[in-house]
Amino acid sequence: MLKQKVYHAIKADGWVEDATCLLAVSTGVDSMVLLHVIEELFQQGTFGVAHVNHNLREASDDEAAFLKDYCQTRGIPYYERVWQDPPQNGIEAAAREFRYHFFAETMTLQSYDWLLTAHHADDQMETMLMKMVREGRLQNASGIKRKQPFGNGYLIRPFLTIAKEEIRDYARRRGIAYFEDETNQQTLFQRNRLRHQAVPLLKAENPRALDHFQQLSQEMIYADQLIKKQQADWLATILHEEAEGYFLNLNELAAFTAAERYYFFEGLLQKVSHDKGISYNTKQREQLLYLLEHNPSQWIIDLNQDWQIVRVYDQLKVTAVKKGSHLQTQVDETHFVLKKGESFFLSDHEWIGYIPSDAQVPEKVMDWSEISQILPIQYPATVFLRKRKPGDRLQLKPGLTKKIRRFFIDEKISNEKRAASWVLTDAQENVLALLPYLFSYLSIEQETDKIHYILLYKYRK
Repeated sequence: MLKQKVYHAIKADGWVEDATCLLAVSTGVDSMVLLHVIEELFQQGTFGVAHVNHNLREASDDEAAFLKDYCQTRGIPYYERVWQDPPQNGIEAAAREFRYHFFAETMTLQSYDWLLTAHHADDQMETMLMKMVREGRLQNASGIKRKQPFGNGYLIRPFLTIAKEEIRDYARRRGIAYFEDETNQQTLFQRNRLRHQAVPLLKAENPRALDHFQQLSQEMIYADQLIKKQQADWLATILHEEAEGYFLNLNELAAFTAAERYYFFEGLLQKVSHDKGISYNTKQREQLLYLLEHNPSQWIIDLNQDWQIVRVYDQLKVTAVKKGSHLQTQVDETHFVLKKGESFFLSDHEWIGYIPSDAQVPEKVMDWSEISQILPIQYPATVFLRKRKPGDRLQLKPGLTKKIRRFFIDEKISNEKRAASWVLTDAQENVLALLPYLFSYLSIEQETDKIHYILLYKYRK
């Protein structure tokens, strides 16, 4: 039964009679059963075995010697690579990268069309659970793909719909020799914890849990394909490329639903990341979506030292940073432009206004804590909000300044609150206020305008 499942899976993935495959074999039960099945299904000379000796356990050399002898006895081409310098940290990810680099290299050098691995249905469930716990992203939660481009051909996983229990049963009935990796029993790694603690509970809850995860994975893959197609159509018509980056008119998104806006900007960030080699993180994506909804005026999000997202009212640009610009600041920082008469939310717990003293504030913020200042006549019509930079100084009175860093130390303000604070500046980077703590002397001169404007910062503690 298992052999027929593998045969039909491989044929469904496009196997042709003259194709050749490389099997990734660890000597564990899964990969040894896969090797046994392929031996029975395909002619000698059409497949080979690749093994990585990770050199991490006492049994590693014995396993490699066993597999080498097994292959030589049967005339199966055998390729081995020893991992000489494993790192102290991040071993799991580094080992995987080493393995797949070796597999791709061997495929190319030995002219194999396919790489076959023994990932099974239990691996799929574990991977999906890991992705959901770690990331919570639809595009990644679909888990392991059954077929994907790899090396100079394809990576195929013919066991992906087969339960671990069925593989063990096949090995038991056929008397297949294999090695047990004792580290798989340890719960130091997240995958092992899920394997031994979460997966058995889910299977006990519903014997068809593995099937349901397979179905969920396929539906996620289909959904992601539809989303990507729609994203490509949107970007082709709405996004425009220019010498310094990309731009779009936000009015073209006016009829979009919240879901459409979310996936449009997710697609935009993915395109920028792919085309320009710019990585972005969850915080930046969430920041972009929040500001688009709550702040319709002007702001900047730095993606890195060289690229930023800039909104100026109805225009949005992803653009290279202009060197020497007064808005160029540290990586992963948000900037806001605040003009006389404007007000907006900085986040779901912060609001700021440069407004007449008798102006109404949103009902939502009325009970929040606040700091405010009546502003002098000569106060700049445009001010800028950003995070603190090294060397920032507050003018306390004529001729007396203090570094913001020293102010934080003297006032015993926690690192968390320091990170949450905002620096208000003019176009020349003179510090006008440190919010929510105090205003610079530049903001509190005695002569004020007949129409009193105030700088009001409201925040929820």
